[in-house]
Amino acid sequence: MVDTLVRYFGPKAAEPFDIVEQDWTTEEFTRGCYGGRLGAGAWTQYGTALAEPVGRIHWAGAETSSVWNGYMDGAIRSGRRAADEILG
Repeated sequence: MVDTLVRYFGPKAAEPFDIVEQDWTTEEFTRGCYGGRLGAGAWTQYGTALAEPVGRIHWAGAETSSVWNGYMDGAIRSGRRAADEILG
């Protein structure tokens, strides 16, 4: 891991001041994953409903994205979508 950091960020990365590991399986609410997951078929059938505004409330987050659902890229896309909805 450190070799990869040095390759990308240079020699200062050879001496990290802290390293943090996350054991997702011990997390009470995620129980083994870094994001929420719906059951089989739920997202494909009802996924668009997750992003539909409710009155003045507009939803955003990785799980509401139609592209890269569940990932950081999807979270950014959904934030931009919600902002566009609000501004529109």
